Amino acid sequence: MLNFGTSPKNRLYTNLNSYFLFLGYILGGQSKQDRKDIELFEQALCERFATKHAICVYQCRMGIYLAVKALIKPGQEVILSPYTIADVINMVIFAGGRPVFADVDRQTCNISPTEVERLINPNTGAVLITHLHGIAAEAHQIKKICDRFHIPMIEDCAQSFGAYEQGKAVGTIGDVGVFSFEMHKNLTTWLGGAVISNRTDLVEKIRAELESFSYPPLPGIKRKVKSGLIQDIASFPVIFQLFTYPLLRFSYLKDIEVVNEKVRRKPQESQPAEHLPDVYKSLYTPFQARLGLSRLKYINHDIKKRIDNALLYYEGLKDIDELILPPLRTDGSHTYLWFPVQYSRRDDLLRFMFTHHRDIAAGHFTSTADSPRYQEFYRDCPNSKKVEQELFYLPTYPRYPRQEIEKNIQVIRQYFRQISSVSKPKDILTSTLTMSNT
Repeated sequence: MLNFGTSPKNRLYTNLNSYFLFLGYILGGQSKQDRKDIELFEQALCERFATKHAICVYQCRMGIYLAVKALIKPGQEVILSPYTIADVINMVIFAGGRPVFADVDRQTCNISPTEVERLINPNTGAVLITHLHGIAAEAHQIKKICDRFHIPMIEDCAQSFGAYEQGKAVGTIGDVGVFSFEMHKNLTTWLGGAVISNRTDLVEKIRAELESFSYPPLPGIKRKVKSGLIQDIASFPVIFQLFTYPLLRFSYLKDIEVVNEKVRRKPQESQPAEHLPDVYKSLYTPFQARLGLSRLKYINHDIKKRIDNALLYYEGLKDIDELILPPLRTDGSHTYLWFPVQYSRRDDLLRFMFTHHRDIAAGHFTSTADSPRYQEFYRDCPNSKKVEQELFYLPTYPRYPRQEIEKNIQVIRQYFRQISSVSKPKDILTSTLTMSNT
């Protein structure tokens, strides 16, 4: 029997204008190289973040590549979190750096300041921190460490546009901040990102590098729009409830991997190569800038809604000792792109939730510190590995209904009541046997 109350775990921050602007680009806009709209968007970003410079780039990972290349000397080490997408590591390598993995804090899933300080040495060229899941890393504390050793700090804010730490916007605490406008982000231009900084010397190097970029961006943008259209249709409430979710649920519970593999989210990454692939040497387009400008006005409203949703989860789950919840912050430092939760028997819980008509996803990042492809840079990072194995996402996006959050909480609590009732007879039996033997 179908459950008509089920809502999708994720919906894109897109609307009809997102598609109309792309259609205009296809029908003639792609031939126009007028940078006016890009400059307007960059200026709007400067005003929002109170920085001197903002540069739009083809992808956030390209912003990381450009920032690392501009800040380090070839062969220098870059300290970073292992719990990230593989292409962040690739960008560091392509830029001439050697990644050094610093383990994460279990609760925040962000890089540990203690580990950063421990790993700094004379060959350290930069520290790259990531504000993951909309949860601000301890950027001010890490910046003090970096300043003490005269090392620049890069902030990867791909998932945290609009977050603040100690009243200062993430991305402006270090030497340079990098943002993502990919289609799953709260400010989406289908593809793309931005670099912000107050360092004119750094920005000049980045702009000089961009002058050599000429690869056509259309193929990458087309792939994103096509994928986004499929997701928007599949997650439309009536279609999702009548068709999409029953298929997803059946495939998950019956382990039909041919379906599960297609819907499992896997971040795009470059293939192993010695140099930066040409496909990344693309430029941001005017139509994307127009889209970004149109979406900026919704950011604060969406952030407030996600924080409110996170508060519901926190209050509903905080007394379950088996769960590791993210820190609760309502001051804007945590904007909760999702509400990330960790549990040692994650897969059992997810199967229980699917059985009870909940649409929930396991975390899709991996711990790259022990990945075979980065064997040269191996480091033991047990917290990162635990996060990879135990993390799952609870939906927080603004259109996610409150009653769905309450149902998620209800089912999770039901799961723990059930396993508690099952374990109690065993405990009683063990106690009885112990008494009889004494």
